[in-house]
Amino acid sequence: MLLQGTAAARFTRNPDPGIWAIVAFGEDEGLAPDAALSIIKAWSGSEPVDVTVLDDEAVRKDPAMFLDALEAVSLLGDKRILRLRTSGDKLAALLTDCFVAADAGTAHYEAKLIVECGSLAKKSKLRVAAEKAAKTACLHLFADEAADIEARVKSALGMEGAAIEADALRLFVGDLPGNRLAANSEIEKLALYARGLGRAVSVADIRALCATEFEQDLSSAIDATFQGKPDVANTMLDRLALSGTSGISILRSMQFEVHRMMDAHARIEEGQASPNMKLRPPVWQSEWPSYRARLQRWPVKRLARVLERIYDAEAQAKRAGGSADASVRILMIAIARAAEAAR
Repeated sequence: MLLQGTAAARFTRNPDPGIWAIVAFGEDEGLAPDAALSIIKAWSGSEPVDVTVLDDEAVRKDPAMFLDALEAVSLLGDKRILRLRTSGDKLAALLTDCFVAADAGTAHYEAKLIVECGSLAKKSKLRVAAEKAAKTACLHLFADEAADIEARVKSALGMEGAAIEADALRLFVGDLPGNRLAANSEIEKLALYARGLGRAVSVADIRALCATEFEQDLSSAIDATFQGKPDVANTMLDRLALSGTSGISILRSMQFEVHRMMDAHARIEEGQASPNMKLRPPVWQSEWPSYRARLQRWPVKRLARVLERIYDAEAQAKRAGGSADASVRILMIAIARAAEAAR
């Protein structure tokens, strides 16, 4: 049985009682573990549960250990769940045999099974077997939309008796990492911060909570570069060098900002008058006039050339064993001077 997207997410909260095994997979590697936790909570309810965790390396070395974990009875009578973390089709043959045996009633498994994977192609042997099995659910998990993430943030804060301002919520969600587990960690951190705060979480709170000194220096260096302020960019690069920031990290952040500016151009071309809040991360209304002026200095064709130079600098850094400090500084100062001349 295959379930995708919203249906798969709903199943993790309320699994079909006739299902004994679940194969959860998605492009984001954090989705399957997060789904597994939700399924375990639904399966166990308020009762104690015995959870065994195995990976494909351990099972390949000793397949009997996997079968023993499925068949063993809990000494205390607790419910038992086996979590298997695997990748691709490494254990497809073994798992397919288990799915078929469970459907045919030729095997009795004491433990329920959750198989956690990354991406699985449509022709994956494991995916095909899970889709065909009557007592196995195959869950194709999709990354959250912004509205879904906002709802999760509000729910987490609500459990602490806290609230968040609309602008602060958009800023927080826009800055969240793409990985589900990493995002959950940030949401938990925000919920702990908001506990007992006595007011709604504000934009200032989000910036104070999420922005490290390194992030501020890096952001300032990139802003100065594209705003045409070579002296400021040089100063920020000195501070980043003292903190041990690698040149490749700076280049990757520059790539991200170029892509964000290209996204802004595309949205404006589509007729969106103020697409600032739809960018990732968003540009606040008070900052949008300055950002819009920056876009005028950097049309798409110029940004494409900048992107090529960034890629060249990164390739040069990799050939040099990761050291790119000098080439990064030269590139950023050159870009800043070009923006200064355009201004």
